[in-house]
Amino acid sequence: MSDLRKTVNPSPGTSRRHFLGQGAAATASLAAAPWVVASEGAKGANERIGVGFIGTGGRAQAHLKIINGLKKQGLAEAVAVCDVYRPRLEAASKFTGRAKMYMEHEALLADPKVDVVCIATPDRLHAPQAIDALKAGKDVYCEKPLTHWCQFELAKKVQETADKHQRLVQVGTQHMADDNYPEIIKLIREGVIGKPVHVTCGYFRRGDWGERMRIPDEDARPGPDLLWERFLGDAPKVDFTVSRFFQWRMYWDYAGGPATDLLVHTFTPIFCVLELDYPERVFGGGGTFQYSREVPDQCNIIADYPGGPSVVMINSLSNHVPVETTIRGTDGIITWAMLQGGKEYGVRIVPFAKGQKEITLPWKGQGDTSKLWQDLLDCVRTRRQPKCNIRMAVRVQAPLSMGILSHREHKVARFDKEREAIVL
Repeated sequence: MSDLRKTVNPSPGTSRRHFLGQGAAATASLAAAPWVVASEGAKGANERIGVGFIGTGGRAQAHLKIINGLKKQGLAEAVAVCDVYRPRLEAASKFTGRAKMYMEHEALLADPKVDVVCIATPDRLHAPQAIDALKAGKDVYCEKPLTHWCQFELAKKVQETADKHQRLVQVGTQHMADDNYPEIIKLIREGVIGKPVHVTCGYFRRGDWGERMRIPDEDARPGPDLLWERFLGDAPKVDFTVSRFFQWRMYWDYAGGPATDLLVHTFTPIFCVLELDYPERVFGGGGTFQYSREVPDQCNIIADYPGGPSVVMINSLSNHVPVETTIRGTDGIITWAMLQGGKEYGVRIVPFAKGQKEITLPWKGQGDTSKLWQDLLDCVRTRRQPKCNIRMAVRVQAPLSMGILSHREHKVARFDKEREAIVL
């Protein structure tokens, strides 16, 4: 695949520590002063922030509900909604209290009442719409993944555009909402588990209901109330089917399956606390073993980082028995201990050195989408980088895209760090 050897507008090289200083740890209130984007465009503490929604389907419903709640607190308000399917658009407008309706996202971006844009469209549209929003001077909340699996160059372009226009991007990876990560980073830096060398994380459930979304109208057809060409974006031009339109997560053209739908949640916190950058090589495997669909229902990715660690991501949609996220170091382990006595309780840190005590950190918001929104809205006012910021999201996207490419092409995916390019 020769196109994977091309790099479009590569971002400047960033060292691991420099990246952290401008990214996850800085924004999570570590000892170092957080990186400030710019004061220009910052909203006053008492100003209500106008939010525009591009995409009003299933996932957007949670965001709409959150912003409706924040409206009551005087913090934010849904002022505009956009969708290529009119029935969904009208329902969203009514739910928000009659936010202005648009069927083309460019028109929404031209609305001066919109300060922040929430993008909850199919994966393939995330990056192009985010770039348009950033160029229009809007800050962005972008649903995960940052881009479609085949658009890594566009992921970098989102970062370049955000930097150029001094705008913020929060990627909606709910597991990044927790407030424990700065403390974990600090302990790892201090050597509490020695050198981190191996990681396992996973996402398991029984059923593919997450991808096999509801079809509200079996008779829906392209026309003025359903803009099929806009849905396709830069995807291959194919004939309309109600399944492709409403159940787009089942198709490679629009989604990446468990890698970018599910594993992104469990991998991103690992990326954060271990201060990772780009991987060296990635292996992807799995397959479609149970359900009738294009994307896999079993997914495994191994990402090797220069000098370690090796990160093993595992998934099944056929069996719900979980595995704990575990960071193995030369002198101890850290586990995301999800359940104890039937309750979620947090992170468990177990040093092996004699005399060192086990540390337990209860969860402080993990999985809470509303915390990500509150974080972004605070950053809109302060111009600090959010918890799941653009630099982090680009580097998280790399091994996920590489795992999918490796799986599809039956090859090892390598990362050329000098050109910031994926090579097969």
